[in-house]
Amino acid sequence: MRFDRFDLFLEHPNGSCVCMCSMAEAQERRLDHIVLIDDEEDCNFVTKLVLQRSGYKGKLTCFTSARAALDHLEQAKEAPDLYFVDINMPGMTGFEFMEQCIEQGSLPNGRSSVVMFSSSNRPCDMERARSLPGVIGYVEKALTPEAFEEVKYKHLHAGNGNLDNTP
Repeated sequence: MRFDRFDLFLEHPNGSCVCMCSMAEAQERRLDHIVLIDDEEDCNFVTKLVLQRSGYKGKLTCFTSARAALDHLEQAKEAPDLYFVDINMPGMTGFEFMEQCIEQGSLPNGRSSVVMFSSSNRPCDMERARSLPGVIGYVEKALTPEAFEEVKYKHLHAGNGNLDNTP
């Protein structure tokens, strides 16, 4: 007997079941579009440079507010492959952005992975980030080529979700 598809479901701490990935989805995972959500222009510039120097040649869409990103993504025809979401932003925090996406059903979506991105190394922020469905990592600013390679590997191989999201 041969199986062409399987689904992996994990129970979220709130009691709901979340489809983390399926074999078919895991084989199709790409890294063609990254969305960066960070209110700090300098950090966005540095992140762009690190991505370029790491050989990333895909599309990069940057937003300086979580609200603007949410509004844009609601209208988008296709979900991005990877989000880098700053935690501490004015107006709407990265955590609030994630909660809105989860509430609207746009995350987790079987395609996109999320990395929470912050200058904070507070354990409570890291723990909260790990508890969110679709989050595969927590990266302290500034992004390094090594951290990007780890994120890329997790996105392409670990599936969509909290399978192994140690920082």
